[in-house]
Amino acid sequence: MKDNSRLGIRLLAIALAVIIALVFFVHFFLNSFTSKDEFAPLIDAANEQISHISTIEQPALVEPSTTHIDLSEEQAHNTNKQKTFVEQDKSYTAHTPHPWELVEVSPVQAQLCRDMELIPLTYKEVFDSDKQETKRVYSDYYELNLSILHNDREYSIASVYNEGTEKWLKAQMKDYLDRVYDTYSEWLGPEKLFKAQINIKLALNQTQYFNALAEHDAEESAKVQGVYLPWLHTAFVKIPHNERNQIIGMRLLQVLVHESVHAINFVQFGYMHRWAQEGLAQYFTHFVETKTPELFLSYEQWERRSESLAEPLSFQDVIEPSGHWLENRSALYASSFAYVQYFSTLEKSENKLITLLNTELKQRCSVLKKGWSKTHLDPNDLLYTNIQNWFEHTVIYHSQRADELEKEIQNSRATH
Repeated sequence: MKDNSRLGIRLLAIALAVIIALVFFVHFFLNSFTSKDEFAPLIDAANEQISHISTIEQPALVEPSTTHIDLSEEQAHNTNKQKTFVEQDKSYTAHTPHPWELVEVSPVQAQLCRDMELIPLTYKEVFDSDKQETKRVYSDYYELNLSILHNDREYSIASVYNEGTEKWLKAQMKDYLDRVYDTYSEWLGPEKLFKAQINIKLALNQTQYFNALAEHDAEESAKVQGVYLPWLHTAFVKIPHNERNQIIGMRLLQVLVHESVHAINFVQFGYMHRWAQEGLAQYFTHFVETKTPELFLSYEQWERRSESLAEPLSFQDVIEPSGHWLENRSALYASSFAYVQYFSTLEKSENKLITLLNTELKQRCSVLKKGWSKTHLDPNDLLYTNIQNWFEHTVIYHSQRADELEKEIQNSRATH
């Protein structure tokens, strides 16, 4: 009896040893296909401050984790608290879904826009002792989720690179995205705005970028660096690399901000005309590109962006050719940017773009009629003449404007 017991124990021990060996072999085999060497180095930056991106050493890589980005305590609290729904005006001015890149919006996708949960911005009341009044201080503008796609799985940036890289990237994004909300608050009033869910998935290479878009029938959009698909409330971005296979940090920030503005706009305004959507995205992205965004572009920069367009297209040409945005992309993007920049330079009472955006707030999930937009933005048929004059003053004589701005800065410093 004792011999049988000892034999059983020996057989059990041998079986356990075989199982452990098999587990170790499988783990080693799988890891050989998901090596951290597959991930590209992240940001090329000059130093730890990374205020102006150039080149840094490859950050230390961390073994990829199978977990997604964890919610912070504050985000988890917000997820569990009672949410407020805001009723929207349903008297739509148009019923034709608006094309976004090359993907047609189906009736079901349009309905998703109408059913979107809209969460007003939170605020706290603060007493202003100087003015002897209580004012509202708004916050909690958005929730930004960034993840990296790799072999049909998602990883946090920290798990692929390091926590410092993820913190830096989100800190940079916060500065630029807060500016979007600050501007819209000034133009429209913060009480009319909603918190945005910004989800961006980063692809390490063209193949993974293409496959991710093809999964949602948007593979034609893989020709550009990033695309936002509103019915998914998600943007896809291909990480830009230089010849040393390092990520071009400034370009990455530009694309991330551009697509984030699309996400913010979709929550606030729903489907918009392409010129307004792309013009606003480029307007806010311009703050990433230069320390003096108020100067718009030099003529050399304008020529590069517009592919040698002499001046902005007429508003009629910008608003009408929605089917030709890919055929004449550079000219249309540059012109749309010019129109938004021009409107932003006007006094609030004269900025007709604010009128359009206020109407978009009421008609979120429909596209405003082009005739209505043209009438309200150009009631006196002077818009093209005005923008030509602005273009000459700002772009043709860009160097003079730059000198004037520099003198203003110097005088301001001397005064203080």
